[in-house]
Amino acid sequence: MEAKDQETITLKNLRESANLTQPELSRRMGVGIRIIGDWERGESIPRFDRAIALARELGVPLKTLARCMGLDVTKIPDDLPTFAPERSDN
Repeated sequence: MEAKDQETITLKNLRESANLTQPELSRRMGVGIRIIGDWERGESIPRFDRAIALARELGVPLKTLARCMGLDVTKIPDDLPTFAPERSDN
């Protein structure tokens, strides 16, 4: 993805950076192409499970995806490394 200011990144920018067309993204996610268009135009936002799938397909963090959809992510912590409990060899 280009080094754009986070405020100017759109869902369309993210999709294009992932080298996906709307029909390709639609097929990969199992949603109608009109849904993708609605998301890109800001007419609707995806359900959480679809947002996760969308972030995965676009290769971006959920926080980036939320920001590009105009959601306020102020004070939302960044993702932390996966927690791995210490092993006890007792």
